[in-house]
Amino acid sequence: MLGSSFQQEVLKRLSLICPVYCVGGAVRDAELGIPNKDVDAVAALPPEEIFNLLTHWGYTPHLLGAKLQTISLFQESDRLDIVSFPGELERDALRRDFTINAIYQDVKTGEIEDPFLGLSDLRNRYLRTCGNPLERFEEDPLRVLRMIRFAVKYCLSIETETWQSAVIFVPQLSEVSKERVTEELGKILVLENVAQSLSLLDRIGFFQLYIPELSRLKGLVQDRFYTKDIWEHTLKVVQYSPEQISLRLAALFHDLGKWQTPGRGEGHYFPHEKESARLSREIFTRFRWSMVLPGGTHGEQEVEYLVRHHSLGSRIFRKELRGEADWQKVSFKARCFAWKIGWNGQVFDPLRVENSLRLWQADFQGGRQEHRDDFERYARIQSEVRAASLWITERIKTLDWKVFPQFAEEKGLRGKNYGRFKEQVRRVLIRCPEYCLNDTSFLEAEYRTFLLRDA
Repeated sequence: MLGSSFQQEVLKRLSLICPVYCVGGAVRDAELGIPNKDVDAVAALPPEEIFNLLTHWGYTPHLLGAKLQTISLFQESDRLDIVSFPGELERDALRRDFTINAIYQDVKTGEIEDPFLGLSDLRNRYLRTCGNPLERFEEDPLRVLRMIRFAVKYCLSIETETWQSAVIFVPQLSEVSKERVTEELGKILVLENVAQSLSLLDRIGFFQLYIPELSRLKGLVQDRFYTKDIWEHTLKVVQYSPEQISLRLAALFHDLGKWQTPGRGEGHYFPHEKESARLSREIFTRFRWSMVLPGGTHGEQEVEYLVRHHSLGSRIFRKELRGEADWQKVSFKARCFAWKIGWNGQVFDPLRVENSLRLWQADFQGGRQEHRDDFERYARIQSEVRAASLWITERIKTLDWKVFPQFAEEKGLRGKNYGRFKEQVRRVLIRCPEYCLNDTSFLEAEYRTFLLRDA
């Protein structure tokens, strides 16, 4: 029987009272040998009776949904969703999206019921709707996005009629809540073969309607170091990014600004990062990315930050990447870069540095001509930056600021000037390990520099 001991216990008790079937993802994934912690089931009882029985047995059910009421139970990481059905599996199957999600397993006997031959479709790697595709997509246009996710995740070919019907209902996605659309897009973006997902979204017309900033990247030529136009390059960068929603989003948006940024020479777009960040912020308002990003709205700000600074490493280490620089200076540059990225004005964030490096790496791999020397130099720089990030993390812990307030008071530094001077001193201490915060001669020298800058 499918599910954890908790899920099995609940379903077995219900099956003694009425017909109960597991259905959907758990049955589908079991056939593919994929574990699935969430179990969906149908029971031939009205929702209120199911709810009352579960409550009487000592469980804590939650009644969710407006159109189709779902009784949900949670225990640690396990979830069980139960829906009432009239007792006819074919009628229940007709309200489901795709045949591969309409395979039923009898809880009592373990027998499989397959009214729309979903098992055959699953084995033949074929995706089609249950019944009339126009009716299925009209019932819920979000199924357009689910179609793409299932096709890519399970390597399925989409039935022609199902695809053509989905194309018709792409505009109706605007009627679906932003929360549901964003959640589905979030699942699509972390798929292993994300480039195929994005290509399908483009082919079906989703980007043209909802993120036209991506569609207009097609045909924009880059410089001689890149083998693809900006759209194809973007697909590669997203594909090379780790399967994390923040990095995948940053990769998807990182070159948006190139469309309207004036170039300096053929195929060059300087500076496009700021415009890309602005467009990212604008796109955020059309969805609810804060719902799926770590940190909520702060997560959106982090994506925007990554987009805004995605070219910083290439600019700082331009000579090193070309093999023209003195490598003895790389450690210093690496500390400057790590500090620039990781310091947010209050704390140093090594995770932000790591995410920046990962996005930079994906951008580097996603379109440049492949020369072994280039990648060796690039890997060496990344190694230096990671070492610098670790060093900064430890360096900050050793800084003793006890002497600093008295020095600042003697110089009459207060308010904003106090804060500005402290930031200057901190920045120098991070870049130059030979200096010590308790060395008053060092503070005097920095104070003179501070006065000159304000002069």
